[in-house]
Amino acid sequence: MKKSLKSLIVFLLIEYFVLTLFDGAVKLPQNFVYLLVILLILSFTLMISCPLLSFLTIKCKFPTFLLMSTLLLVGILYALKLFMIDFYIEEFFFDGLSLGSLQIDSFNVAPIVTIVILAFLISFVSALYRELDVD
Repeated sequence: MKKSLKSLIVFLLIEYFVLTLFDGAVKLPQNFVYLLVILLILSFTLMISCPLLSFLTIKCKFPTFLLMSTLLLVGILYALKLFMIDFYIEEFFFDGLSLGSLQIDSFNVAPIVTIVILAFLISFVSALYRELDVD
């Protein structure tokens, strides 16, 4: 119980951090209850990844957790985008990047690409936490 509660709180913080990184693309609800519901749904999705993997007789390691949680989060984020009140994932304009000889031009990022990037980042940070957690 103690480990589950710790994981839930850490996953809530990870999700909130990653969602606030995409301030132009993700509009979070102003109502605290809706925001908490969104974060809890995403956290429970991350928490169910390992039991689902073990049901499929796959060991829950870093790459498998990353892949399974990314797939689950893509579906859940898309469903939340469709059905959740005051939660919007919109397209945004990437300004471009110039690092010496590397040049990336500006372009529009579609909402589905934003969902995939969000799901991957949340899964990656959560998988890192799971691997580095000492328990």
